[in-house]
Amino acid sequence: MHVKGKHVILSLVLFVFGYLIAVSYEQAQYLLEENEIAEDWDRAFHYRQQLIDFEERNNELEREINSLRLDLLETEAQLSEEQATLMSAVELKRKLQAYVGELAINGPGVFVTLKDQEYVPSDANVNDYIVHDRHVQLVINELLSAGAEAIQVNGQRIFQDSHVYCVGPVITVDGTSYPAPFTIEVIGDSDVLLAALTLEQGVIDQLVNERIEVEYGTKQIEMEPK
Repeated sequence: MHVKGKHVILSLVLFVFGYLIAVSYEQAQYLLEENEIAEDWDRAFHYRQQLIDFEERNNELEREINSLRLDLLETEAQLSEEQATLMSAVELKRKLQAYVGELAINGPGVFVTLKDQEYVPSDANVNDYIVHDRHVQLVINELLSAGAEAIQVNGQRIFQDSHVYCVGPVITVDGTSYPAPFTIEVIGDSDVLLAALTLEQGVIDQLVNERIEVEYGTKQIEMEPK
């Protein structure tokens, strides 16, 4: 069988055409892959940039939170200091009010009751057997020296500028008169106050030697405001 020339040429043309198609297909596939790689890279770059932006924003927010936390701690410390100052001022005000008699107070303490002598000899001077202002003042001074925090006589508060004096058988405290017996009540350390009163040759012994009947002891004491 003889192959004609035109058959050879046709075969060659078909071969070349097929080759070009194959090359074109491979080139198209390559370009498509390159395009996909480029798109993937752009997408990855975009996401990476977003991640970086998010991290920077997160760091910025964290710095703001830390700054606000420090401000909050400083504010809390300042408020705590102001509260402590306020509480101290309130406590000082309360103590001053109690000291000047504007508030009712109560606490442990002692009492001393002074009574006129019941038996007075017929030939004796009755003034030598009754309680005088100096006896009351003697007890008050001794208790103040022992650390008395507050004092009252027959329920009337005694202050630094108070005056106690006697007019006959009665004692006047800041203008108010009281008959015997006279009860002196003191708020303070009961043990210390009682020890001061009962010293040998102390106040109690002196009062007894001057024929004054004395009763004393410890008790819970309440004092009304003046």
